[in-house]
Amino acid sequence: MKRSVSASQQISKSTEEGNVKGSDLLSLDSLQSPSTSSASTPTGSGYAVQSPSASFGARSTDTTPTRTRSEEMGDLFSELGDLPPALPPKHNQQQQSGSRGSTPVGAPLLPRPLSRRAFEGPSGRGRMSPVSHNNIMNRADSLGSLSNEFRTSSMSVGSSRGPSPLTIGMSDIIPIAVAFQEIAHAYFKGTEESRCMVKLTGDMMISFPAGIVQVLTNNPSPATLVFHLTKGSRVENVLPNKQLVMQNDNQGTTDGNVYEFNMAALTTVLRRQAEQNPTASYFNVDILKYQIKCGAGAQGTPLHLVAYWKCESQFTDLRLDYKYNGSALSTPSPLLNIAIMVPVDGGVTSMQSKPSGQWVGESQRAVWRFTELSRHSDDEGTGCIRARFDLKNGPSSPGTIAAQFSCEGTTLSGADFELIGLGYRVSLVKRRVITGKYICETDVDMRFRYAPPPV
Repeated sequence: MKRSVSASQQISKSTEEGNVKGSDLLSLDSLQSPSTSSASTPTGSGYAVQSPSASFGARSTDTTPTRTRSEEMGDLFSELGDLPPALPPKHNQQQQSGSRGSTPVGAPLLPRPLSRRAFEGPSGRGRMSPVSHNNIMNRADSLGSLSNEFRTSSMSVGSSRGPSPLTIGMSDIIPIAVAFQEIAHAYFKGTEESRCMVKLTGDMMISFPAGIVQVLTNNPSPATLVFHLTKGSRVENVLPNKQLVMQNDNQGTTDGNVYEFNMAALTTVLRRQAEQNPTASYFNVDILKYQIKCGAGAQGTPLHLVAYWKCESQFTDLRLDYKYNGSALSTPSPLLNIAIMVPVDGGVTSMQSKPSGQWVGESQRAVWRFTELSRHSDDEGTGCIRARFDLKNGPSSPGTIAAQFSCEGTTLSGADFELIGLGYRVSLVKRRVITGKYICETDVDMRFRYAPPPV
């Protein structure tokens, strides 16, 4: 696999190695075939909220079946928003004989990692270790509860916890919590880094204590909430919730924009949420949505993927090379709860892999799950998944591989939140990166992409 030096010095190989046959690159001789709610209570999910503004419109997806794969991916990278990781439907084709999907002769190959200790020894911190099936969460669950963390944020011994979220006095400083959630969409195609399509988006949410409703309602002139989006050099195409905030051009700086709340509108929104959920302790409100500038190719992705397939009539071999890329994050942090999902058709009868994975017959997918991957992992986060699938109705064809992961305490943009003025204080800033549509495909003739279904 040919990767640029900027993405990884380890992921490089001379083009002369591209002449290695598909069977050699897989090296599978050892694997022989055998015979939302916007209001939240202390237990609610703080991120599963509805936007209070109609300006945050519903996203649409074009499902026209005659469109090419490139056009489908073009839609993803031309619309603002996040999409869940999904695999495309398979279509029937006439059976084609012989080997399909092998790495083209002359294509540069990704060097095999120097060590497999992460997969052979006991799991531990710093290793890419298997985790249980239940660790794959949907978007809302994976985000956790901002409200819970707001409520239980640590306090030093002997310090005052401040006013209760339900009983805030007119003279109390109102605590708020802020959450940055950023989403990485990536489409890895073949072995060329420059062909990787990347889209990075983000949103910012603020959690208000329930007691603020009474303060804002009883105070005819509450303190205006103004904030500065700092370190925003990589943030672009900002879409504020126009019902609640407006950009203050007079106070903006080269470091980021300044936004000011419409306090009457905020009071109305929070009062409505309180009426809908009178037992809630905190209310979450979407404030900003934005896009993030990224470098060319795969430079902006935290996890690089390259797939090699060899599809024969009796078996399918797969090699998936991966590499952690901490430079894509504002602060390098481990990738957590990693899941790799690979569809394999052709009637799989058995599966062997290293590391061990799980074959899910209902969805005809192989799944690998790992707890963590970082620069402290073996080979600095570079690794490889190898698998062989025995078939009864082969050959199969290369499918679309999907990946999921999350990353805590960091962002892709590096943006930060800063209050301006009096009357409010920030009790918590939460940062998280998650995956949207994060997929990988090999170079293969699209006419032979899908094998015929089992007879």
